[in-house]
Amino acid sequence: MRHTFTISVLSALIGGLCGALIVLFVSDDSTGDVLEPEIAAAVREAVSDAVEQATSQSDAQIAERIVDSMAERERLIGEIFAQVVRSVVVIDAEGPERVNDEGVTVVPAALATGFVLDDMGHVVTAAHVLEGMTSFTVIFHGEQRLPALRVGDDRPFSDVAVLRVEAGNEPLEPIVPTFGASDSVAAGETVIAIGNTLLGREIALTVGVVSNPDTTFFRGRYEQEDLIQTDAALNHGNSGGILVDLDGSIVGMTAVIARETVDGGFVDGVGFAVQIDAVLKVARGIAEDGYYPRPSFGVVQERLLTPIAAVQLDLAVSEGAFLIEIERSGAFARAGIRPGDVLLGMNGVPINAETPYLNALAQLEPGVPVLVHIHRAGEEYRLSIAPDLRAP
Repeated sequence: MRHTFTISVLSALIGGLCGALIVLFVSDDSTGDVLEPEIAAAVREAVSDAVEQATSQSDAQIAERIVDSMAERERLIGEIFAQVVRSVVVIDAEGPERVNDEGVTVVPAALATGFVLDDMGHVVTAAHVLEGMTSFTVIFHGEQRLPALRVGDDRPFSDVAVLRVEAGNEPLEPIVPTFGASDSVAAGETVIAIGNTLLGREIALTVGVVSNPDTTFFRGRYEQEDLIQTDAALNHGNSGGILVDLDGSIVGMTAVIARETVDGGFVDGVGFAVQIDAVLKVARGIAEDGYYPRPSFGVVQERLLTPIAAVQLDLAVSEGAFLIEIERSGAFARAGIRPGDVLLGMNGVPINAETPYLNALAQLEPGVPVLVHIHRAGEEYRLSIAPDLRAP
């Protein structure tokens, strides 16, 4: 009996990669039965070899594209760093001489990072690093060193401080950077942190992603808002540095390294930068007027109450701000409020862990009366008090 073999070859694109799919139909024209197992085996082997070859070629192409993509990313990051680093400075600060407990004369010192705000010599940095410092030297890229004066800062409301470089006859070398928009930052976006290294005066970079573009973090007496959370490595000395996107725009000022959770658990690899919109709003106000307008009731020190603290202080209330020290000439003192009173709320907003005193205060306007709710010795009072303009 005469047999006819029909062979057909089909080419296809598999998963976006070029491959060959070979299908052999071996049949008897009269019965349709499959014939010659040895031929079918040979075809299967040919198909397997073709698929293996196509897969090998595809893997090589994928690997090549990955390598090219990584090389392009590294090149881009290097270009951004070279462009932006001229706007980043190291701040060498010193405080007044003092004698320590051992009788030794010491000079407090601090290193911080900053960045150029404008072409008039204003430099922005983190206020907490410069606390207690009185002498400032700004070190630009290329080792140009110039003295600077403190213009003002916004503590404790935000961590923004502004210095002004005293250039004299020396031309300023750095360029004014490009600032991005806070609402353009997205979770998962690659960002570059640029700032002073841990032990020296060299500017370095780290790369990470944005974990949360708009979050908060409790810092001492207040819940700092307008923060970008990132896993880009930050170290002491980075404070006041910059967070940059892959367009080369500054999107934040690095400010906080998280070391533990609210309940004391250890964390690592979590840092925060203040959104650039919030930084620029305050920094430009300070640069122009020497201060950013904030309200003040004259509270020097307060303590956020918890149930445990309330028991320790023998108080009948477990929430609010326990007033420890107030200015004698401040708005609260003039209204008869005194240390030991508990501030329960302002304008109907309760003072508690969700809204600490400073966060509530930051929402007020100087000179505009506020309904203040006070607890004293088991009794409660409500007073209308206008906060003062905080002294520069």
